[in-house]
Amino acid sequence: MDKDGIQPEGMVSLRNFMLNLVPFSDDELTDILSHFTPMHLPAGEYFVDEGTVCEHIGFIAKGYVRTYYEINELEVTKSVLPRHHIVTAHASFSMKRPSMEYIQAISDTDLLVIDHKGMYALYDKYHRWDRLGRLIMEQVYGHTEGRVVAFLTLSAEDRYRKMLEDDPHIFKKVPLRYIASMLGITPETLSRIRNKVHKTKAE
Repeated sequence: MDKDGIQPEGMVSLRNFMLNLVPFSDDELTDILSHFTPMHLPAGEYFVDEGTVCEHIGFIAKGYVRTYYEINELEVTKSVLPRHHIVTAHASFSMKRPSMEYIQAISDTDLLVIDHKGMYALYDKYHRWDRLGRLIMEQVYGHTEGRVVAFLTLSAEDRYRKMLEDDPHIFKKVPLRYIASMLGITPETLSRIRNKVHKTKAE
């Protein structure tokens, strides 16, 4: 990681992301952003491996990453995260214990990352940073709860429609096998649902 590799638009996006949640002062933002460093992940490379401790929280400036578990030798995708989202193995990062999940770049991905020491130093220094951390965790748990409710209450087709509504570009950027896994269906079922939905739209 090299500070010379920081893309200005990535820093601007991170700055705007934070300001949309908490009204930091200019001085606070300058100090906070100085704790972030760039990380580039080529497609297929891991942000964290299962069994290792996650050392960073990342802001995705460009690209897509997926989080998944390995269950009975099968990869089960938990989520696919696009740019301008926060990514980390939360329990591993906060409790410094081995991660139970994998986090992998699907495409060439640029992130801005902060390590555990920098994160907690900012918690001690700025009460607004502590508030930002709580708000992000609320978003994470809200998203997780929403996915659980969707699995319990929506059909596979309705889950597909909701994903299409939330992020229509995901189907152009992410392999369909990952999307099928995230929806809890087979690639063949996903193909049938996609054909049905697009046929309905064309009528």
